[in-house]
Formats: sequence, structure tokens, C-alpha cells
Amino acid sequence: MSITRWDPFRFPSLLEEFEPTQRGLKIRETDKDILAEAVVAGVPSDNVEVHIEDGVLTIKAELNEDDRAYQYYYTAALSGGQWDRAQADIENGIVTITIPKQEAARPQKITVKEKKSK
Repeated sequence: MSITRWDPFRFPSLLEEFEPTQRGLKIRETDKDILAEAVVAGVPSDNVEVHIEDGVLTIKAELNEDDRAYQYYYTAALSGGQWDRAQADIENGIVTITIPKQEAARPQKITVKEKKSK
């Protein structure tokens, strides 16, 4: 998170927290998982679609009612995930997709050995 000068006449947006990749989408990694978080404010879970195909994550959320309409669309190319084990949940207008990393993609510590001279 960056430090910005406070402006009393500017109100921060929920979307500003999610700038790194696409406006409203944040992708980060832990040692074991790839995490994607996307803003889908105002859209219930049954109107949110998450697809992963060949490492491409697509999130679509849409709600059209008489007095309001919301549409969100995000896409990102990812690598090193176990796509068939991905899970998604939604809380407070943010959908979180958790994708376990493949064993080979996880960080590993390699021991450095002293090479003996002849």
C-alpha cells in the first residue's frame, strides 16, 4: 500500500485498494496459493461467474434491476496453479478465488554446499 497525501475533499474509493493489475482486481501469492480478489459490489453470489481455462481466470458479475445495474468483468493470465482445485467465496462485495499452487511452483529452499578444491 502506498502513502498518499490526505485531501479532505477527496473520498477514497473501494476500487483504489485494487490498483495493481486491473482496476478492481488484485492478484497475490502466498507460499501455497494464488489469490485473486475482485470487487463485485452490489452483485449477489448467484450472479457471479468464475471460470479458469488454460490458466486464464475470468470473473463476470452482473445485476440488472429496475432501479440499478452493476457489471464487472475481469480477466488475468495465471501460471502454476492447480485449476481443478480452485475455490471462490464472496464477502462484503469482494469475491476471493483461492487456487492452490502446483508443488513444483511452490518456493523451495536449496542448500548451498561448499565445493572442495582439489
